[in-house]
Amino acid sequence: MICFLENTFQLKLHKNDKDEYAIIVTDEGIFSEADLEKQPSTYVKFILNEYDELTIDWFVENVNRFTVKSLQVHQMVLINDEDECSIQFVIERWQSRMFKIEWKPSLHIEFGLYYEVCDDCD
Repeated sequence: MICFLENTFQLKLHKNDKDEYAIIVTDEGIFSEADLEKQPSTYVKFILNEYDELTIDWFVENVNRFTVKSLQVHQMVLINDEDECSIQFVIERWQSRMFKIEWKPSLHIEFGLYYEVCDDCD
């Protein structure tokens, strides 16, 4: 998953002292935390480790408004089109559910059902 993020978004992710990779999502897009010069006031921070465990924190005006700790991720799905840019994290133990971090049209987090759609079904 780390390689997928690096290749897709042309990021160079850096391990922190806990061997985790911290990624920041803002209205402008997705960034490596280590490469940001100034932390924005409203952002979503998600952390992945080499075991595909996910932590999500949503900060609004520098106040943590939402936290998800230690989810095992089964699959990561990117949506990148004219109307929406987001990443969906399908939960390992509950594969019909996902967390979605969206930054276009606006920054928000969603928890909901995950429907796998094949190309022939569209």
